[in-house]
Amino acid sequence: MDIFDRSNLETLLKTQAQPCVSIFLPTERAGREVQQNPIRLKNLIRDAERRLRELGVRSVDAITKPAHELVSDGAFWRHQGDGLAIFLAPDFAESYTLPTPFENLAVVADHFHLKPLLPVISEAQHFYVLGLSQQYVKLFRGGRYSVGEVKLSGVPASLRDALQYDDREPSLQSHGGGGTRAIFHGQGLGKDDPKDDIKRYFRQIDSGLHEILKNERAPLVLAGVDYLLPLYREVTEYPHVMDAGVEGSPEHVTVEELHSRAWDIVAPIFGKDLEAAKARYLAMADTPNGTSDVKRAVRAAHQGRVDSLFVAVGEHLWGTWEPTTEAIHVHPEPEAGDVDLLDSAAAQAWLHQADVFAVPPAEVPGGGQLAATLRY
Repeated sequence: MDIFDRSNLETLLKTQAQPCVSIFLPTERAGREVQQNPIRLKNLIRDAERRLRELGVRSVDAITKPAHELVSDGAFWRHQGDGLAIFLAPDFAESYTLPTPFENLAVVADHFHLKPLLPVISEAQHFYVLGLSQQYVKLFRGGRYSVGEVKLSGVPASLRDALQYDDREPSLQSHGGGGTRAIFHGQGLGKDDPKDDIKRYFRQIDSGLHEILKNERAPLVLAGVDYLLPLYREVTEYPHVMDAGVEGSPEHVTVEELHSRAWDIVAPIFGKDLEAAKARYLAMADTPNGTSDVKRAVRAAHQGRVDSLFVAVGEHLWGTWEPTTEAIHVHPEPEAGDVDLLDSAAAQAWLHQADVFAVPPAEVPGGGQLAATLRY
């Protein structure tokens, strides 16, 4: 499972090579249905190639070659999540295996189409689960539908590994002289209170997670036996650890059950934030600081003036946006060179630190395709 965060979004937004191809598809993790994964991708590639040729692009085969290579990569398909996102441009190719199902979609434009990823990257809609025991450490990232494991590095695999690492530190290589704590080499354990050993172990884990979580505000749910969880909360430097946890041995819980129990903990927070944002918009809807006008919202998003934005998932509004003149033209059907204006507003708002809620159309306050609360 891959992580898609602000740095990934910025890379895609700043890609200057054109044309840009964005492909999204749902993927199956197991069972006979997994055979449909490469077939779906192959069909979407053909759709993208047709659109590229309609635009007169000559390097179609070179642009889509990396995606064709994935179609025939058996090892790639053995490690899937619930959705796959692929981004292609001249001399550029990125793919992300993610824990969120997507609709089948291929978009060709002058920039990448990013709105389907907003439920994945929005702080308001994703969370982490850290499974802990004395023999087990795993981190999961998830959203409303599932969680996927995050690859860890620089993290001890067990309590014994952590204490053996401590034993190798020069400052601890002592047999009791000079006032230094005695360490019994070869056993991996010292004379400390067992809780002190566990805290050292947890500090090493917390340090290893820093690179992943340093720019996050997402909730972190701890999963483990009840006496371990308060010890981790005591030593962690991550400020968004939930008070409630998934209690029990994480080694013996399925990923599906882990997601279900963690979601029960974080869902009230997400629902509260969503309702509060809706209330703020409705209170400002008839003032200069609230708008459901797409053109105004797109301009405000590019200018960094959007504080919160609701956009309808699964809906598209095709048109053009001229950054120099800020001219916007909306078309009833997609034309060559068009972008999804809803996608443009959402990506820019999120990049400028706004709260972005990608929701079903019925949940957009005011009944439009988007709704924005402005900072000024």
